[in-house]
Amino acid sequence: MIKSRPKYINTERDKMLFLELKRLTYEMIKSLPQSRIHQLKIKLFVYPLIYFGLYLIALYNSNNIGVYFLCFSIMGLMVVVIFCELIHELTHNNIFSKSFHNKIALNLFDLLGANSYIWQKRHLNLHHQYPNVNGWDADIEQKGPISIFPSEENKSITKYQHRYIFLLYPLFMLNWLFIRDFRDFFSKKRIIKKILKIPTIEYFKLFLFKFLYIFTLVIIPFAFAKTHILQALGGLLCLTISGSILAMIVLLTPHINVSNEFPQTNSKGKINTSWFRHQLITTNDIDNSNWFTRNFMGNFNFHVVHHIFPHISSVYTPEVTSLLKSFCKKNNLPYKSYPLSLALKKHYELICKNALSFHEMDL
Repeated sequence: MIKSRPKYINTERDKMLFLELKRLTYEMIKSLPQSRIHQLKIKLFVYPLIYFGLYLIALYNSNNIGVYFLCFSIMGLMVVVIFCELIHELTHNNIFSKSFHNKIALNLFDLLGANSYIWQKRHLNLHHQYPNVNGWDADIEQKGPISIFPSEENKSITKYQHRYIFLLYPLFMLNWLFIRDFRDFFSKKRIIKKILKIPTIEYFKLFLFKFLYIFTLVIIPFAFAKTHILQALGGLLCLTISGSILAMIVLLTPHINVSNEFPQTNSKGKINTSWFRHQLITTNDIDNSNWFTRNFMGNFNFHVVHHIFPHISSVYTPEVTSLLKSFCKKNNLPYKSYPLSLALKKHYELICKNALSFHEMDL
């Protein structure tokens, strides 16, 4: 069912500030080397080659369980790296000049077990438009035992979420690969159904690529490489756990923490801030202070700029972020950036805060 979208309020000051920042940003980008984009095109070839190369090494060494599980564990890490640096950029048409070429390359995500169609729709039409808005941000939509939004209804199990997240987070990719996509396609209660009618062909692609994923990672090792079925399933589990842990580190830190706001719509469906300011109060950067964030987080560490200008490639965001910091300081605008460890701590504080509030409601 297509529903009316929330609306932001318009303020003349925020509008003028946004336009000035936009002018300064695109002037800066013109002065930066356009050849940087070739870095992403090279990675688009190299990273999948590493992923599938590890898969072939695992099959060749299927009689060595240690090597087999190690290869699958590294494959899980590569899934997240490919997502951060390539899939996310392809979703925003930030690698190739023609959107059609980005769309073709985006099928790589389907080969990695996810569904590129539904994720792109969720990400562009809901998350980027309404970050941290309960009922509209489909990227952090939860219908299970973890409550992210402070405004969510009380669930008795939630009061223990600060304890059991350590068991659930390492299984995040299992939910993403085998549950969440199917819910978005078939459940009428999902957020995506508010804005989208899914074409029939996409249902076919959903089942086709999910089958290919299981066939590649489980059936081929079992049937052709002669692994034991438990070893084949164990490889998939190793991939899932390693990938899930890294994915949680990357995906949770830019939005879901106690220092960011979770605005709600009023009775008239309005959000009581401008779109520009909303991006600033719901998003934070991750300091570019360690090897991992510098090399493998793509636009997820320079996330504020990405939300304000989603069509700017991650290869240009370091300089644009420096401009944004100065601009925000000069114009008294909110801007937040944390080391990765502190951002994770703030996420856990949010989980604990929500658990405590629900516990108090039970009392």
